[in-house]
Amino acid sequence: MSNPLFGSSSPHEPAEETTEETIFSGQPAIFILPTHLPMDKLHETETKLVRYGGILTYDISEASIILGKIGQKKRAALELRSRGVWTEEVPTFSEPPSTTSQSEQQPPVKRRKTSTAESPTNAGIETVDVSTESESEADGVRTRHDPANHVLEWLDYSIAAGRALPWDSFVVYKGQKTGRPTPATPATSPSHRVTSAILERAKEDAASQPLASVSKHIHGRRSREPPVIGSQRQPPTLYRETTSEHDEALPLPPQPDWVRDQVLYACMRSAPLHPPNEDFISQLVKIRRIRELTLDEIGVRAYSTSIAAIAAYPYIIRRPSEILSLPGCEAKIANLFSEFQQHGGCNDTDEDGNVAAANALETDPVLRILDTFNRIWGVGAKTARDFYYHRGWRDLDDIVEHGWNSLSRVQQIGVKFFEEFQEGVSRRESETIAKAIRRHANKVRPEGDNQVECIIVGSYRRGKELSGDVDVILTHRDEDVTHSLVVDVVASLEAELYVTHTLSLHLTSSHREQQTLPYRGDETGKHFDSLDKALVVWQDPNFDDLKSAEYQDINNRKKNPNPHRRVDIIISPWHTIGCAVLGWSGDTTFQRDLRRYVKKAHSWKFDSSGVRERTTGGQVLDLEHGGATWEERERLLMERLGIGWRPPHERCTR
Repeated sequence: MSNPLFGSSSPHEPAEETTEETIFSGQPAIFILPTHLPMDKLHETETKLVRYGGILTYDISEASIILGKIGQKKRAALELRSRGVWTEEVPTFSEPPSTTSQSEQQPPVKRRKTSTAESPTNAGIETVDVSTESESEADGVRTRHDPANHVLEWLDYSIAAGRALPWDSFVVYKGQKTGRPTPATPATSPSHRVTSAILERAKEDAASQPLASVSKHIHGRRSREPPVIGSQRQPPTLYRETTSEHDEALPLPPQPDWVRDQVLYACMRSAPLHPPNEDFISQLVKIRRIRELTLDEIGVRAYSTSIAAIAAYPYIIRRPSEILSLPGCEAKIANLFSEFQQHGGCNDTDEDGNVAAANALETDPVLRILDTFNRIWGVGAKTARDFYYHRGWRDLDDIVEHGWNSLSRVQQIGVKFFEEFQEGVSRRESETIAKAIRRHANKVRPEGDNQVECIIVGSYRRGKELSGDVDVILTHRDEDVTHSLVVDVVASLEAELYVTHTLSLHLTSSHREQQTLPYRGDETGKHFDSLDKALVVWQDPNFDDLKSAEYQDINNRKKNPNPHRRVDIIISPWHTIGCAVLGWSGDTTFQRDLRRYVKKAHSWKFDSSGVRERTTGGQVLDLEHGGATWEERERLLMERLGIGWRPPHERCTR
């Protein structure tokens, strides 16, 4: 099996070849063992390895070297077996009775596997290098190094030396691959009898549990690409950048300014609703969805950053090297694009490009169920996993039959109207809903020279044909009108049967006299939505009696056949309407990077209630002054924040 090779240049540095960027280019495939490593440290290590030319693989069976934070041979062999790799130890050198001096000079390394670089004849040998956890196994002397950094030692020492150092002083375990042992004839030794008895009891206990079929892959490598259940997926051919690629007759298109300048913030780029690379983006969105369902928050953010960059790229991507030039896109994304191309993506064929890791969302039965549960209104990814793993539910019927009374009111409504909520709301229907809300707002607040304005935001404003819900903002130039307006509007809509359920109603802004949310440091995220708001279930009460022959139990009224919709009604005072509209109009990554950029560039804090300074105790900044309409106020705000104006249909970061 050939070793996969990543591109040698970092997307955040000049592309020309340097010695530093090829330090590990001569090494075989490397797998990073996640045991004892925090998620951020694991991602940091993987990024560092790739940045300096290393070959990173997420399939342990491909690896010739395994780096990990393990200090004992037995534990190293056990880690391999737990991941389906069976080995027998191969002596590499005579071990001295004490390794104190050795560990003082050069700390032990991480785990690795068969080293084709060390010896061409060792194709079946697994060299497992795992650094000590807290003590030196040989002499019990506590190491001077922080255990959390051990996995970086061989990498860091090699980077400092400008070359890949020899492995000998870092190796904890060196093994030769063997086949999985066949079940042996029952032994008669006491230890075997005890083990067999324990296994038998475990099998009996498992048979009596309803969750015995829980997929083993969830306990695997920190929920990366879950293996496709019921099929053996071959690892994709990874991208290897070659010299000939740069010699092709078709030159690369000119780089946009944000690519040339490596602009990292999605809020400073234009991302259209339908970008040229939409098909490839759809594959990445599926992989990100898997990360969400497996609670890999770091992976979700990383994929969101890459997706936003590709969404803003104005050309059809033809080569993986183009991916590597985009800020936030590294070798992993280039590899996925290479696989996408191999399956018909970007070619003039009828075959749709696809990525095996993305297919798992449809082919893995566990992920399919988790995805369904997570789409219930009021059910997050963590709760969806609780439904599956701890309660043993496998579909909506299980929830209704076995757990209805344990659900919150929001979740019950989410299950009850599940199919209707999944349909999506058309633009025309969104406009009809907004028109009704505006009419009722002016009905309950008839005073004043001007009328209450109603602005449809969210995905509707970005141009989507179908929206998951309808978000509307109500505003008025007189703050007495907007104070507690949400209460009266919802009551009026309920009275005319437009609102069938009010799930939550907040007067957050009215309780602080509609002023900008006070600055309390970086505690938040939870206060990003800081305006008066109501989350309601909407159903148009107007329908043709001839279309509904069924009768309800109450008042002998005919059943309304119109679908139920999710609607958010937000109230904003006029003096910060630009912040409210901006805060509710961009995609998630756009909004995330907007807050990050404002903090980095100006030491300001932004949310939908206004802008504050971080360095002066939270002084409120009026960046909308001079705007006569809400559109003008939003434009002025974006320009004064420093991100520049771009219409909402160019804020589609996915």
